[in-house]
Amino acid sequence: MLLTREQLQERLIALHQASLELVKDVSLDHLLERIANTACEQSDANYAALGVLSEDGNLEKFITVGMARDEIKRIAHPPVGKGLIGELMNTEVPLRIPRISDHPNSVGFPANHPVMIPFLGVPVRTGDKQLGQIYLTKKENEPEFTADDEKLIQVLAAYAAAAIQNARLHENARRLAILEERNRIGMDLHDGVIQSIYGLGLSLENVLLSLNEDSVEAKQRVQSAIDGLNQVIHDLRSYILDLKPRQMGSDGLIGGIKRLVSEFKANTFAEVSLVSPQKWMNDLPEPHSLALFHICQEALANAAKHAKAKNVQISLWKTKDRALMEIHDDGIGFDMERINASIGHGLANMQTRVQTVGGDVEISSHVNEGTTVFAWVPRHARA
Repeated sequence: MLLTREQLQERLIALHQASLELVKDVSLDHLLERIANTACEQSDANYAALGVLSEDGNLEKFITVGMARDEIKRIAHPPVGKGLIGELMNTEVPLRIPRISDHPNSVGFPANHPVMIPFLGVPVRTGDKQLGQIYLTKKENEPEFTADDEKLIQVLAAYAAAAIQNARLHENARRLAILEERNRIGMDLHDGVIQSIYGLGLSLENVLLSLNEDSVEAKQRVQSAIDGLNQVIHDLRSYILDLKPRQMGSDGLIGGIKRLVSEFKANTFAEVSLVSPQKWMNDLPEPHSLALFHICQEALANAAKHAKAKNVQISLWKTKDRALMEIHDDGIGFDMERINASIGHGLANMQTRVQTVGGDVEISSHVNEGTTVFAWVPRHARA
């Protein structure tokens, strides 16, 4: 039964709203299932499937809705791209037929496959490239799919193409970031910790040669190697502290900073004092709290990795309009005129975080006199 103009318009509005949500989903498998479910809802179909093609044009994924897991397991084999599925993979136009078995390219169903009679298939395309196909069958209370169903699913297919490309871009970006991070970690470890361990190994080999000649010198070399190993362990802990992603958690800014302090002390054996109001402002907007939390995280990581600080003081306080934080360490410090070469990336991160919420950060340091990070954010969100 064809829809009235009003009914079709209502369906299109509902489809538009549902499809806008699809584009926000960056998990490909979850996205494909949502597209198939939306296709079922818009066409009153009992079964839907979404096939996605790989870069070489083969059927890479095949997501179904409408069948229980037990039903799917009983089917002899998954689709392999033959019959109507194969035909739809090589066309630019929809395929709508009242009986699957009547089509000349139909190859039937594998054993234990549910009975399916009407069929509607729509390619998912972007430009001249096909990304996949939407398949629908067994329309509720109707013998076949209508022209209106076809129009609606074509609209959905256009949204689906954008959503699939978006999800793939996010996945590719994530993979690239992981690869770059692995390379960076490998280089850092090779240039630092691994070289130190290699040097300690050579030193211990020399100890073997001097054991029978000069036991005093051998003991001194062993002690030197022990000191070197302790330093390597310290460097590894500092490196892990810098790598490990941490979240503020549900117990607020002070609770999150307390966890940072505990981890910092466990990994560096440095002393840390934390001074904060007894009752912290609970109304501080979450983005503002997160900005201060991540600045504290960055400052502690720098104190562990670069400054080799023995003591760190963290102070938080508030005024009528601002929440403020100061972090001071007694580390080796650095020349402020060479700040870009020293911690330019970290400082840029800090500045970006607070300036996004309307705050600011200042860093002061002198060689052999430690480093101070001072940051503030507004207590209330900007209009």
